[in-house]
Amino acid sequence: MSRIYSSLAILFTAIAFCATSALAFDVSVKANVDNAQVFVGDMFNYEIQVVAPENAIVDLPSFVGNLGSFEVKEMKNEKVTEGMPKGTAKFTWLATLNTFVSGDFLIAPQQVSAIVGNDTVKTSTDPVAVKVSTRTTGEEEDIIEVEDPLDDPRLPQWLYIVLIVIGVALLVFLGWFLHKKFAKRGEAPRLPPYEEAVLALKELRQKNYLAEGNQGDYFMALGFITRRYIERRFEVDILDATVAELKQRMAHVAGLPQAYKESVVTLAVETEPVKFAKMKLEGERCRFWDEWADRLLEETKPTPEEEQAKKDELKAAVDTIRKAKKKKKK
Repeated sequence: MSRIYSSLAILFTAIAFCATSALAFDVSVKANVDNAQVFVGDMFNYEIQVVAPENAIVDLPSFVGNLGSFEVKEMKNEKVTEGMPKGTAKFTWLATLNTFVSGDFLIAPQQVSAIVGNDTVKTSTDPVAVKVSTRTTGEEEDIIEVEDPLDDPRLPQWLYIVLIVIGVALLVFLGWFLHKKFAKRGEAPRLPPYEEAVLALKELRQKNYLAEGNQGDYFMALGFITRRYIERRFEVDILDATVAELKQRMAHVAGLPQAYKESVVTLAVETEPVKFAKMKLEGERCRFWDEWADRLLEETKPTPEEEQAKKDELKAAVDTIRKAKKKKKK
């Protein structure tokens, strides 16, 4: 019999210990909405309030996206001790919700955990009902059926569109006509490649870029002048070529000495960091490329025979065009 009493005593002691551990501290939870009946699209607040010891770690629900049938627009967490009994605090979880579906909804219970030291209390909120109503009753009538359409004294919209299209067409034609009429008058005569390059180098040196230490603009202009000269003189497309493309295209330039084919590529490679990374070349190297440009022009300029051949070719082309025009008139 004494053993039975001892067992019962141990059992009651264990139960009392568990109860004491489970109720190690008090936690109260309350959930509510600031408006239990809203319209479709309206936003409202859903709040959970937890009162627990001030030193408790309260784990409130946390999620992104949806809370049941509602979309979560914003979430806030707050801990308040002011106005609370000594040693306690109020932990709040505030979510701003909305939905575009009407009906009667229930926000499901949310689990809340509070931890103090080695003790943990878990509880849940009560479900909260929310009614979402539509903004119409379904009995509204279209205003078009109530009143006859008003007479619009303005011109039809399609007529405005037609007039705009005609106006744009006239402006385009006028611009084309004026361009054809005055383009030739205002167009400056184009110099031959050699004369153009010599003049461009002279204007470049007058800007004193090298004396001012502005190597970037100097080599940008020098590279353009020499590439344009070679492009026009030897009829090759290199003006906008990258360094890799320049290596390939220079290898096939007919009539240009091999040394200049290689030095054009070397100029591009050597001055690339100067133009785009603001690096500097030594003064002696700058003078070399400046003199190199003069040698390129002088050693590759057209011979008198080439110039005469081009003049004869141009004259023959003009004569062919004139003959073709005469045949059309007949």
